[in-house]
Amino acid sequence: MKRTICLLLAILLLAVLTGCGPEPSPATEPTAPTASVPVPTAPTIPESSLPPSSAETLPPTEPVPETEPAPSEPAGTGETQPVEETEAPLSVEEAVARYQLTALDYEPLDREAETAPEPVPAPRYTQGPDGIWRSGGSDGEAVLMVTGDLMCQTKQQLAYRTETGYDFRPGFDYVRPVFAEADLVIGNLEATLSESAPYMAERDTVEGRPHLNAPATWLEALRDAGFDLVTMANNHNCDTGVRGIFDTLERVEEYGLIHTGTFRSEAAPRFTVVDVDGIRIGVLSYATYYNHKDEHLTEEGRRSLLNRYSKEAAARDTAAARAAGAEFVLVFVHWGKEYTNEPTDAQYRIARELADAGADYIIGSHPHALQPYDVLTAADGRAVPVVYSMGNFISHQYRVVCKDTLILRVVLRRDETGAVVLREEGYIPCRVFQSFRDAAYVVIPVVRPYNQGLRSQYFHPAYERITGILGPKLRVLGEE
Repeated sequence: MKRTICLLLAILLLAVLTGCGPEPSPATEPTAPTASVPVPTAPTIPESSLPPSSAETLPPTEPVPETEPAPSEPAGTGETQPVEETEAPLSVEEAVARYQLTALDYEPLDREAETAPEPVPAPRYTQGPDGIWRSGGSDGEAVLMVTGDLMCQTKQQLAYRTETGYDFRPGFDYVRPVFAEADLVIGNLEATLSESAPYMAERDTVEGRPHLNAPATWLEALRDAGFDLVTMANNHNCDTGVRGIFDTLERVEEYGLIHTGTFRSEAAPRFTVVDVDGIRIGVLSYATYYNHKDEHLTEEGRRSLLNRYSKEAAARDTAAARAAGAEFVLVFVHWGKEYTNEPTDAQYRIARELADAGADYIIGSHPHALQPYDVLTAADGRAVPVVYSMGNFISHQYRVVCKDTLILRVVLRRDETGAVVLREEGYIPCRVFQSFRDAAYVVIPVVRPYNQGLRSQYFHPAYERITGILGPKLRVLGEE
């Protein structure tokens, strides 16, 4: 009997071990059995050590909302990737609501922008998908001409008012042939162009400061004269508020001018790059203050729309311009004290900061007067030319110091190694005349052959003043 019981127990034990026992009911289904032999497990590896292809993505524990933005860095790389701006550009009304803190002291106007009396020719430069402006040339030499402040003030507006609008083109009749010899012409646009605000001839001051607002056809005159690019950072940027900044940008683009210095958003690049006959030139534009009218903007508005100078911004933006392809960097800065030929200590300091930040050539504006040329030695040993102020290229200002001006000519070429180098530089002395023959507020070169054979008792005194201020380090082009 005992043998029978032991035999039955052995058979039952054998059935359990071979899986032949009765199947458990669903209500009592056990979890997976513990294996009798230990199973080796993979060693734990820190996630940051995994290559990108090895990092598994686990399913979320709850649905991700459809509006959730995509992550800005791939899993496992540990590197921040640039995030493309997906927000649609703001309309003017949206920008005013977002960026304006308080309104300026004038009633907004509801009128159409002035239109050019004649069709404006197509611009020489077009922007490619990479953001670089090109003209199509590639001869390896770039001839640049640069001017000071392009101001459109009360007396100019009154002088060039016509029955149908404004025609400012005669003011540039005597420099148009000079600019025709350049591959790229740059000037500092010191005016807003907003039809929603009074023009300067309609109201010359707002909140105790000059109100530099002009008709949009001022840009027609600039294009007709030969300007390709305008720098826009200056102390009058906020004269017509947020709406005026947007209006001005729209008009500048309508007239086909390249620009930098004011922007529509914080994400906009703080530079522009122009390919001039195969040489890529970066252009930056800063201002040091804004007549306190920037106080009408929110902090975000000041940060987004304006380009206030700082040492950190200059270093960051210059590096960004070079990363975008710039081989030579021009930096324009609105600084200094008005109506003086002497730079301030702050100008000397900022110029050295810009040179050390990577600028290759520095152009100053704002004093409404010419200031000296010099060559700085940057921290890395580069020679960096600076003109501390280019003066007014055209304005209605009556002081003699405001009438002396110049056209800077810079020639860039590639050397035998392929690097871009400054090969030539010099300037053409000019003077602004309140009237000359049939033209009012006209700028004229005071040297031959650039003055078309004209004669004036004012040419020689202007030549003496201008050459004395600029100094002996920069060559004068032309003859008295």
